[in-house]
Amino acid sequence: MRKIKNSLSAKVFLWVMSALTLCSLVIYGIVMIVVPHEFTAVSNSRVSREMENLTSELNHTDFKTANDIISEFCTKNLGVAAMLTVGEDSFSFGDFDNIHGEEKAVSTSVVLAFTDREETVFLTMISESSSAEELNGVFIGMIPFVLGAILLVSAVSAWFCSRVIVLPVLKISRVSGRMAKLDMTWRCDVDRSDELGVLADSLNTLSLKLGEAMEELEATNERLREEINKVSTAEKQRRDFFAAASHELKTPITVLKGQIESMMLEIGRYKDIKSVLPETLIEIEKTEQLVKEILSVSRLEINGLGEKNEKIDVNECLREAIEALIPLALEKDIEISFDTDCPTVYIEGNTALFRKALHNILSNAVFHSPNGSKVKAELSGEKLTVTNTGVTLPEEEINDLFTPFYRVEKSRNKDTGGSGLGLYLVETILRLHRLSFNISNGENCVIFTVMLNQN
Repeated sequence: MRKIKNSLSAKVFLWVMSALTLCSLVIYGIVMIVVPHEFTAVSNSRVSREMENLTSELNHTDFKTANDIISEFCTKNLGVAAMLTVGEDSFSFGDFDNIHGEEKAVSTSVVLAFTDREETVFLTMISESSSAEELNGVFIGMIPFVLGAILLVSAVSAWFCSRVIVLPVLKISRVSGRMAKLDMTWRCDVDRSDELGVLADSLNTLSLKLGEAMEELEATNERLREEINKVSTAEKQRRDFFAAASHELKTPITVLKGQIESMMLEIGRYKDIKSVLPETLIEIEKTEQLVKEILSVSRLEINGLGEKNEKIDVNECLREAIEALIPLALEKDIEISFDTDCPTVYIEGNTALFRKALHNILSNAVFHSPNGSKVKAELSGEKLTVTNTGVTLPEEEINDLFTPFYRVEKSRNKDTGGSGLGLYLVETILRLHRLSFNISNGENCVIFTVMLNQN
């Protein structure tokens, strides 16, 4: 029962077979009831007509001829008997005794006139009416054979109907099962123009649209995962930044606190407050500069480029940054130059921040180059290149240069290694301007490249 309950083919087969069997049995029952009665009526009507014709033929004939005609009539029409009464004499024709015993025999009497008799002649015709009962018996006897034929035809018809109706449904059912598993690598091929064909076409269209939507959703999810990774990375960098900032601030504050306490207690050389105060002031200025850089980074992290989005003249920003660094370059006997072989280059963004990034790149090149070396800036269409000679970077440390507070100088001495925030600021500003960059070693030189095509 469970198998039938879960099978549409079995259900359709049983429904169609039951319906066909029932209809066939009803039709057979109607035939059993109607046909015998109709047959009897037609038979009786035929006998009546023949008897009328016989009566017409017997009138105005002689007695002998009439006997021959009546005898021939009864022989020809089985189940019909006749009695001819002439005066007190009676003459029988046909199987009169058998018919007379029938309960439902039909008798008809007519008056005839013979040419050779003066007496009144009566003709009585008796016909048996048992045809209906015989037909009913035949129908009943045929029921087993008819029932077998009905079941066979119904089963074949039901099987054919179930295949025609259910096969497309099964295909659609299998397709819907694959759809439920988000498998869209299929096509519902049902070559029909009826409702099932429309349903199959609708499923194909739905599959196509769902596939496109899933691909788009997957692409969106991938972008979202990338954004989440970026946010996670940025959050980690922010935590690391403030942890490093706390460490970087702790040292100068400890130094300042020690110097001030020593001056208050007049310990050693700190008795001469006037000679020590300039050193303390220098340390305070360094700490102040560090705090400013930390605040600059924080503002960038929070505000980004701000509301400014202007056209930046890259040539002009580069000239201003180089002019600001000329005094430092002269102190170290470094030749700093600017070469351009293209018209003015423009980008979109914040001019002040972009100028700050260029200043940090150039100042880092000047600061870390040995005396007597060269720093050269080249602007060519979509690329800005800054090269400083006489120095190279350890290859294993290049990827760490943009980490907050990272310094190649292992002593972490700010007089020789800086604060470690310069390149981190550069990386942050260029990222906000959607500019890619790269730093690498050349032949006895370091090359910093900025691609100016914003994407």
